[in-house]
Amino acid sequence: MPLKQIFIQNSSYISYSNNNISIKTFKIDTKVCLDDIDIIVIDNQQTTISTAILVKLAQANICTIFIDDKHNPSSILTPLYKNSKTVKIQKAQLNIKKPKLNSLWKDIIKSKILNQADTLDKLIKDRYIYSQIKRVVSKDKNNIEAYTAQYYFRKLFQKGFSRKDINDNRNIALNYGYSIIRSSISRYIIAYGLNPSFGIWHDSSLNSFNLADDLIEPFRPLIDEYVFQNISKNIPLNSINKQELVSILLTKVKNYNNHKITVNEAIKNIVSSYQSFCLDKRDDIELFYLI
Repeated sequence: MPLKQIFIQNSSYISYSNNNISIKTFKIDTKVCLDDIDIIVIDNQQTTISTAILVKLAQANICTIFIDDKHNPSSILTPLYKNSKTVKIQKAQLNIKKPKLNSLWKDIIKSKILNQADTLDKLIKDRYIYSQIKRVVSKDKNNIEAYTAQYYFRKLFQKGFSRKDINDNRNIALNYGYSIIRSSISRYIIAYGLNPSFGIWHDSSLNSFNLADDLIEPFRPLIDEYVFQNISKNIPLNSINKQELVSILLTKVKNYNNHKITVNEAIKNIVSSYQSFCLDKRDDIELFYLI
């Protein structure tokens, strides 16, 4: 049975008792066991929640996302390190040699471009960027990611589309969906004792989640496909769109054994395999294919 994804849009009062949370609105009072929850999205500014409940949610490793007054994801509740081997894992993470990280970044970018190519082929029968995968080298020194991204978005959303246009509702939807995926990745990074600040390629001193911004790359086309099919430039996102973007975590992809798994499972696999990579137990990470 899949874990529940809870989307709170209306003013609510959240309380806790005996490993259950109660979500009370003007009309209903819903009780949910913490063991059955995967993610909670609080998309309003009138919900009341105590610090005691926040502690319980963090201890249960439930991905709790708070939405700001402009209806954009603004923060995620994450626990402090619970993994008993955190110090060992993070020391190993810091000591990875640069050539290994550069090679791993190449694999991540190739996976991202493959998923972009599959998305374009599926949606508009364009196969051009398949030809770019073989051009990706260690560290992506030729910057093939940027080249293919420019082509990809221009073809997917037509000429004139810009990722910098903050008034285009497709960009708002993309950013919302990416934030949901990023939050789930961040949750697992903490759970597996990794330091989210130390990335594979991203290394901004102002970014506390460089590693999440590395590992999210192959997942982006999942959000892109939804936005292509459901969002237009001038029509704002509605609550159904937002819930469906969260539900992408439950959609299916294929692992390298050709088994169908959920996106959330793929996220867990990529993070856990990166932990093994850091500990020198494997030479790659577990990526995935689109269905």
